[in-house]
Amino acid sequence: MDKISAMSLEEKIGQMMLIGYPAGRAGLETLERVVAKRPMGNIILFSRNADVPERLRDSLASVRSLVTEASGIAPLVSLDQEGGIVTRLRAGFTPLPGAMATAAAVAGGAATIADVEAMAAVNGAELKAVGIDWNLAPVADVNVNRLNPVIGVRSFGEDPESVAELAAAYARGLSRAGVASCAKHFPGHGDTSVDSHLDLPTVGADDARLEAVELAPFRRLIAEGVSAIMSAHVLFPAVEPERLPATLSRRALTGLLRERLGFGGLIVTDCLEMKAVRGRYENLAERAVLAGADVLCVSHTASLQEEAFDAVLEAVRAGRIPESRIDESVARVLAAKAAVASGPSTDGLAALRRPESLALASRLSESSISLVSGSLPDCRSGCLYVDLRPELMSAVEDENASRPSIAAAVGEAIGADPDAANARTPGRGFESIELPVDPDAAGISAAVAAAAAGSRPVVMGSYSLARYPAQAALAEALAAACDAAGVPLGFVATREPYDAATLSSLGGEERAVLCAYEYTELSARAVARALSGAIVPTGKCPVSCRFH
Repeated sequence: MDKISAMSLEEKIGQMMLIGYPAGRAGLETLERVVAKRPMGNIILFSRNADVPERLRDSLASVRSLVTEASGIAPLVSLDQEGGIVTRLRAGFTPLPGAMATAAAVAGGAATIADVEAMAAVNGAELKAVGIDWNLAPVADVNVNRLNPVIGVRSFGEDPESVAELAAAYARGLSRAGVASCAKHFPGHGDTSVDSHLDLPTVGADDARLEAVELAPFRRLIAEGVSAIMSAHVLFPAVEPERLPATLSRRALTGLLRERLGFGGLIVTDCLEMKAVRGRYENLAERAVLAGADVLCVSHTASLQEEAFDAVLEAVRAGRIPESRIDESVARVLAAKAAVASGPSTDGLAALRRPESLALASRLSESSISLVSGSLPDCRSGCLYVDLRPELMSAVEDENASRPSIAAAVGEAIGADPDAANARTPGRGFESIELPVDPDAAGISAAVAAAAAGSRPVVMGSYSLARYPAQAALAEALAAACDAAGVPLGFVATREPYDAATLSSLGGEERAVLCAYEYTELSARAVARALSGAIVPTGKCPVSCRFH
């Protein structure tokens, strides 16, 4: 506390701020202007800030110096590097499977909890190598709502004990690398059908259900010393009878998380720019601090970052927030910074994309692939692959300029001529048709005509079929055409395993459905190897994906 007593009020409030900045040189200049006026203490990165590792490391060294000079204390530098569909840094880093894919690998028995911890340690070591010391992971939400638009495959599954065990292993792995973890989104975002980036969700579960499901992973992570917990912009009437989301609820953050669950680490808000709260509630920053938040996340807009800082400063000066309340949070922030500063050293950029790390990631991804119904069609001599190309489905996801192609990977795996991969009859009977996630009538007709014209198996890759009705129409039309032609038909659920509920018995026949959980570089290769017969799918789906 001696260090805190020597700090100005502005310096203390700065330690409670977590801010992002725009891309490129202009973004760094924006950050420089912000911290020159207000001593902001912590940084959050997004894919817009990504660069090749050498330049990223150098850029972050400049950012650290800038913040340290302004605030007197080195910042925590954070990001969401969950793996799978939420991966901010790609180029030069080991690609890692996401939570549900990882859970499927473990559930199937081909991977272990120790593998999960090792994977998280790889993630942490690579982040540490470029100057990042706080990963806003793992996701501790229990996904019990198949229509969840923002959690879904970011969750380890629907079983609270399994989610708790896997999330705890992930947090341990980050800690091994000297990187702080952050369990999210408290008290639980897994039973929502609304994206809190866009609107305000409600979880209507009673206290007994919350205790048994949503809170179970957080209890485990708290018991194991998780560094931080992120609040959810979600209404929980059983916890907070007023119409306040957890982020703004003292009953949720102080009464439940601090007092009932005994959490002593950092409480960080989800971004205060999200539409669940922004424009819906006034005095967001002040109310979050009074609720019990230690760190206020304002990810994108400089004016809103300054507004949040000034609001807390004015509230303290006006006596609405006791300065002792600020001191409590600053003590936690400084303790978190000390913990990562004394973490294990790294081998610099040599920690990135090590052969053993790449091998572990590939093994976990291949082990995740799950055959949830039927028998795979024999594609070794060729097939028609109908590829539904993914699009961003929630505001947490990033555009990937070099998005992989499962169709191309399948063609390569079965030995098709890559120059003929989209031709009607390439050398080994492989053909692919790529369609958007919401195919039009012309696209459906083209796929059906190709299926009816050949004698080779047909495989369709679905992508969150329930959200795109035209995909269901395509699947039904393909089933009819394949049945009429007497050719096998299989499906790959390339994101939501819940697609299997529709696809596994389409047209009254049992259909092969392979679950991949994410459309990524790793999963594309793994799906291709499964369809080519190079591997036998051993994953076990961690949610009720076939029957509802």
